[in-house]
Amino acid sequence: MAFGQVVNLSDGNMSVLPAAGDNPTLNQTPPRDAPAVVVPNIMPKLRDQVATQMTPKSDAEAMQAEMAAQAAQAAATADQQALDQTQNSLATAVSASSLSGKVVLSREERGLVVTLLVDDVIFPPHSATLQPGGADIIEELLPSLKGAGHKFIIEGHTNTAPVRPIYFPSEWELSSARAGAVARFLNERGGIPREQMHVAGYGDTAPLVPETNPDHLRLNRRVAIVVASSLTDEQKALLAGARSEDSALGAEES
Repeated sequence: MAFGQVVNLSDGNMSVLPAAGDNPTLNQTPPRDAPAVVVPNIMPKLRDQVATQMTPKSDAEAMQAEMAAQAAQAAATADQQALDQTQNSLATAVSASSLSGKVVLSREERGLVVTLLVDDVIFPPHSATLQPGGADIIEELLPSLKGAGHKFIIEGHTNTAPVRPIYFPSEWELSSARAGAVARFLNERGGIPREQMHVAGYGDTAPLVPETNPDHLRLNRRVAIVVASSLTDEQKALLAGARSEDSALGAEES
């Protein structure tokens, strides 16, 4: 049976298949007193639907997407410049205060990471009480951090030494308490609003260096102050998509 064919159902036979010997054509019509069922030809409608789905974005949509991508790129440039400025200011403070052995600056996609390597000067063993020496170190960093204008993530980390904390149930509580102590100092002494900071404790689950590093116990016992990137998730996704397109174009050209 072809799409669009008229099928006679007047004899009570519910089958839409022609009887043996019949040779129905598209020009056949049923008797006047017989109802007819017309099976519509759905192919043109289906083709239209597929064509609509496969049609490239309209000019307005393409322009809107391009403007969003440009805005994301402009925001990324401004964000990087602000982080660069904060990093340069912190580097100057670290150098002037001889903190190079206690403070490490690094950049990640999430922002600028200010790592305080925890020793007895900053926190005593098994303790989350910030020592005067630790307060002095953070005090040297405060002017640069206050001028950043970004949100902060304060992270506590412990090392993998096989010694359980004495005053805390686990490494998580100890690392969280140390991060909280630094955040409280930044708020009370530095005036950084509490809503501008987040506190997290990772225990020994996120080491900075592997245990194969001979200095892993010292380097992994730390508190990190992350000056967070101001980019939104949507902006990051747009930038990632643009980088993927550039990579694909580069591969085609090569």
